Amino acid sequence: MDLSWLTMCAEGQTEGCIPSIQIAYLAAILIGVILFFVIGRRSRDLTTAVLTLMPVAIAINIAVGAIAVALRLPIYLDSIGTVLVGALAGPWAGALTGILSNLIWSILPIPGGGGPTTAFFAPVAGVIGLMAGLWASRGVFQLRADDVRVGGFLSLAVGIVGAAVAFLVVHATVGIPDLAVTDPDALLANQTTFVLIALGCVAVGVVVAGIARRTVFAFTGPDARIRSYLIGATAISAALLGFALVRLLFGPTGYFSGVDGVLADGTRDTFLFGANLTGLAVPDPAALIVAVVLAGVVGAVALTWAQRGENARLFPVWVGGLTTGLIAAMIAAPIAAGVFGGVTGGGTDALVALFRTIGLNVFQSAFAQGLTSDPLDKTISYTVVFAILGALPITVRTMYSRGETTVAG
Repeated sequence: MDLSWLTMCAEGQTEGCIPSIQIAYLAAILIGVILFFVIGRRSRDLTTAVLTLMPVAIAINIAVGAIAVALRLPIYLDSIGTVLVGALAGPWAGALTGILSNLIWSILPIPGGGGPTTAFFAPVAGVIGLMAGLWASRGVFQLRADDVRVGGFLSLAVGIVGAAVAFLVVHATVGIPDLAVTDPDALLANQTTFVLIALGCVAVGVVVAGIARRTVFAFTGPDARIRSYLIGATAISAALLGFALVRLLFGPTGYFSGVDGVLADGTRDTFLFGANLTGLAVPDPAALIVAVVLAGVVGAVALTWAQRGENARLFPVWVGGLTTGLIAAMIAAPIAAGVFGGVTGGGTDALVALFRTIGLNVFQSAFAQGLTSDPLDKTISYTVVFAILGALPITVRTMYSRGETTVAG
């Protein structure tokens, strides 16, 4: 157990300590833990079975997350236990699991621990647990291919695409304001403009989702279109996931492009014995062509797979993971940029560095890294939890406060 990093900075001290304001921030997180525990007990979610499950879930978060940090993966994989508890025991238990995971991890002498990084991101982990519980209550792990609620998830996916397209259009035409200017007045004006653009894109997404829900996906009862739409959405989503994963790993600015065996100070990197894996990063346009081809193959396989039985029900799970990742990215970016300068000691630092090299400032790089890593990471986590829930016997599911109604049936 390493608590040395909790030393408060003396006047003029900047290294080997943390400022008093950050101590206060951590104290507020501890108060939040108490509040979540009280709320969870009052809501009767924190039963004996749940309190027994939580340490196991925390251990899963820390173990898998530490492996991801040790391997410098561009994703986290530290929320599987949090999502599992959220699905079985509700949002309050999920939030408490996420926060405690980060706080406990921060004092353990293992990769990602022994420092303040994971502790400062505890609120993000709490929000992930909350969203997992809320999505589970909406049936995200239980929906079947003939459920009219599928229309809501299809509409939400279309809305997200609409917001993304709106942002790309603004970027290509009006342009995104520079958030790296040094003049305070200009910076404030640009930040305000950026926020307004972001809100405008979100508004576009909401409108698009609303229109889709009232027209194309307006299901009022059993409808053969539900299954067809769900199969198509599963295939398209699988193709996009495949494309994103290939670009994230093998693209010209992907994960392997930064594994060159040399540290920033010019010394030899001990990671993978100093191996230089930059040859695995394929330059464009070849990388783009390969990613598109592989995405097509993945989509075709997913289309065939989704047509069998109830396999297409995985699409709502992906929507839940995607939206959770987007929210997590928006909350984590200010913490990563403001507290750690975008450098958190994990594999995602390579992505931040790459975004910095193309001209983005610290906040923009941290935000871009989050939008690159978090949605994919949470989608994978939700998929793993979906598989776990499907394998659990009904007698085990019903031990937990929400298990009977929020797991795959």
